[in-house]
Amino acid sequence: MLRGAIVGFGNVAQFGHWPAYRENSDARIVAIVDSNCERRAAASTLASSIAPFDSISDLAAKVAVDFVDICTPPALHAQQILEAIDARCHVLCEKPLLIESGAVETIARAAEAAGVAVVPVHNWKYAPIILRATELLRSGAIGSLRTVEITTLRTQNAAVVAGPNWRQNRAAAGGGILMDHGWHAIYLALHWFAETPKAIRADFHRPSEGEVEDEARATIEFPSGQAAISLSWNAASRENRIQLIGSAGEIAIDDDELRAGGETISFPTKLSEGSHHPDWFAAMLPDVVTAFRDPARAWPLFREAETCLRLIEQAYAASG
Repeated sequence: MLRGAIVGFGNVAQFGHWPAYRENSDARIVAIVDSNCERRAAASTLASSIAPFDSISDLAAKVAVDFVDICTPPALHAQQILEAIDARCHVLCEKPLLIESGAVETIARAAEAAGVAVVPVHNWKYAPIILRATELLRSGAIGSLRTVEITTLRTQNAAVVAGPNWRQNRAAAGGGILMDHGWHAIYLALHWFAETPKAIRADFHRPSEGEVEDEARATIEFPSGQAAISLSWNAASRENRIQLIGSAGEIAIDDDELRAGGETISFPTKLSEGSHHPDWFAAMLPDVVTAFRDPARAWPLFREAETCLRLIEQAYAASG
């Protein structure tokens, strides 16, 4: 069994990651790292075997772990990933993996030298309705993929445990809704097209100058088609809609319903339901453990995250 530590015990760690580890037989959390003493205290109530620490360096000096699971605000990811690699730990990290492409190769070289894996949390791939859509696409049910349309509507950005909402702070978050919800949409498009994207163009709405965008529309051009992404934190209701249009048909996802080939399949929960998705994380964990045991398997995932970041950076740069 692999022993790990969660770094940053906020909402996604407490309600998304921890429940999945509790039921997993291959990866066990033995420590929590958080600079906030109240969150460390809250984490300590989960199990008597969990040791609290205020930094990765303190953890590494006192407890042997195989991996860390980073759930902190995005601006902290690069340094914490490097600290974990320096301690010869594998890394699982919440999206966005990084917010500055300048850190990508530094981390790649360090991970390769240390022989450890760096894996992004691209958990939307593991939602049951997404898994079914991917299975249909790969089976040739709609022919060759031509268009992906992804719409994500929210009434506000996700809440944080306490204090100011870092998602509204460019320095902490790296951007607004495109860096946040858009990251999921982009890696899904990359996953489905399985091609190197050619270009991205985007338009943004910002409440005022200097603030992060709360709405975005982006189009990614691929050699064989395009992905159109529409995102809002200002919608009247929470919704997720996806269409995969191919040369011989289409797959339509409307939150908890999938339609393809004249058949409608209903799923127990909506894509837009909640923000933490412990079941998706639990479904992803076996692949994460496999990548930790064979770091070569992590590189395509790491490069997928790199492509997400570079596309978002290009979109922001073009918007001024």
